[in-house]
Amino acid sequence: MHRRWSAYLLVWVGVQHAAGAATDSYRVTLDLAGCRNDQIQVTVQLPTTAACTECRFVFPRSVPGTYSLDRYGRFITDARAYDANGDSLPVSRDEDDIVTKGKPARIIYTVNDTWDDPKGKEVFNPTGSNIQCDTNFVLNFHAFVGYLDGYKHLPYEVTIRKPQGFYGSTSLRRLSQSDTADVFRARSYMELVDNPAMYCIPDTVSFIQNGTQVLVAVYSPNKVMRAASVAEMLKPTLAAVARMLGTMPVDRYTFLFYFAGRHQRDILGDLSFGALEHPYSSFYFLPEGRSADETARFMIQSTAAHEFLHILVPLNLHSEEIADFDFRSPKMSRHLWLYEGCTEYFQQLARAQDTLLSPEEFVRDLLGNMRMLQYFYRQRPISLVELSQRVLEPQYQKLYPVIYAHGPVVAFCLDITIRRLSKGTLDLLSVIRTLMHKYGPERPFRDDALFDEFSALVHPSLREFFRRYVEGTELPPIGECLEALGYRYSDSSQVEMYEFSSTSISLRRNVEEPIIVTRQPGNDFGFRNGDTLVRINSMLVTPENKYNLVSRFIWSPESADTVRVVVRRAEGEVELRAAPRRIYRTMRYVFQDNPHPPAEALALRAAFFRKSSQ
Repeated sequence: MHRRWSAYLLVWVGVQHAAGAATDSYRVTLDLAGCRNDQIQVTVQLPTTAACTECRFVFPRSVPGTYSLDRYGRFITDARAYDANGDSLPVSRDEDDIVTKGKPARIIYTVNDTWDDPKGKEVFNPTGSNIQCDTNFVLNFHAFVGYLDGYKHLPYEVTIRKPQGFYGSTSLRRLSQSDTADVFRARSYMELVDNPAMYCIPDTVSFIQNGTQVLVAVYSPNKVMRAASVAEMLKPTLAAVARMLGTMPVDRYTFLFYFAGRHQRDILGDLSFGALEHPYSSFYFLPEGRSADETARFMIQSTAAHEFLHILVPLNLHSEEIADFDFRSPKMSRHLWLYEGCTEYFQQLARAQDTLLSPEEFVRDLLGNMRMLQYFYRQRPISLVELSQRVLEPQYQKLYPVIYAHGPVVAFCLDITIRRLSKGTLDLLSVIRTLMHKYGPERPFRDDALFDEFSALVHPSLREFFRRYVEGTELPPIGECLEALGYRYSDSSQVEMYEFSSTSISLRRNVEEPIIVTRQPGNDFGFRNGDTLVRINSMLVTPENKYNLVSRFIWSPESADTVRVVVRRAEGEVELRAAPRRIYRTMRYVFQDNPHPPAEALALRAAFFRKSSQ
């Protein structure tokens, strides 16, 4: 999955709870400058209009799009509360919340970060928090700040005291800044948690892409990744998205990147790399690697496209369950297929309609998703609606990754079905845009009505598609849809492949040099333990490309051509040669081009893989 790497919240300003409440607010201070032992102190001046005698200061159990119960309040310690006279109030902890006897005017507590706290290992790093006193702070505000139960719609004024030389990158509205502190304003708790920040010695680049002001902020402990190079990687992706959409949907956007170094074992955890997206920003936790190589480029481009495209769904099209998210007792929507599946599909389609992904690569990726989906289906058939609604339950948590395989295939088949039913006048993106105009960020749809809405816009028979493939457990009709694009498709086929009869080798871990480790004697090339790869087919082997070249020419050769490998040994360089053998294997979900496709299929394929002129 790159573990997807996803999450969302939308900007929603709710009804105020009392007359005059609009001018009352939470005043929060995060003392980064006073950081000690990877902990910071937070002080919250509470709104005066809040009415409670036993008051509960809530910390989220979950945030939208994380699809897990992470209980951020368990990282809060040393809680104290004071009334308007400055007198101490009795404090207790209940379900990770702070509960006071009497009405508090001020609450003070200490925050541990999730990244290197033993209790936080199961928290997906892009949704968590990082406190490295001298170098970096990742502020997903739901891990630092809560709200009084019943009063999450009141505004927040947040003061961040920062170490000397640190800069805070964020899309949150900045009221003021100085060398020692920044002050921000959020209209509600939802808007606050929807605008993460990253504080460190600045490495930022700003540019304009199709009318959108883009800020790229990078933290890379070994300075391997820099904001300027990351920005260059992002520009083609953003241009492809703009061409697909016709226009950029926001006037500003912030990309926050934390690249973890290999030495940072305390925060790498289970390698939970990925991202958390928001309406005006997204945060990324990715491996630093040794250079800005092609792997990093692909990961940045594909992940950034996915996160950015969440601007369509759920920001501008979402159900009631998301519109006013219940952080204390979250309720899941039926429509993960829309929020995550369609978004992943659109990032693939945007790149395929540009020059970043060929049509063949696009189809190959879809069929790779089908193979992954088939693996899960061997365990049990999966309804996307059931998975969506029950995703917080432990048994469904294990199935969550399937949404990034199942969802895009369903979205592709839905797109083709809409195009065929409407005779080319509609597609999935245009239907979503129509629904966005009907609803939008402040008007949610009813969760159980969306399929009927789609069908009313397209054709009554579309309702059967949702019944079978989204509510039901039938596999999406991938073959029928690929054949509509003029491809030949087979559920199972004998495929010609190549392999060496004996190349049981690996590369030594934890060293930069490409040193071979053999697991058996007599391999085809005559490799020895300790051989250092120098060249493969005249291409120089580097720490960055070693796995790619070994996979391409030795582990999974692409032809029967002889492979020439130069290795370095104690006695000098030696050239080794071997030729792979031809074999045939049964593969699931195989496609090839149809040499004589119908004219209708050619027309549909041309429209589908169009190069947008907008």
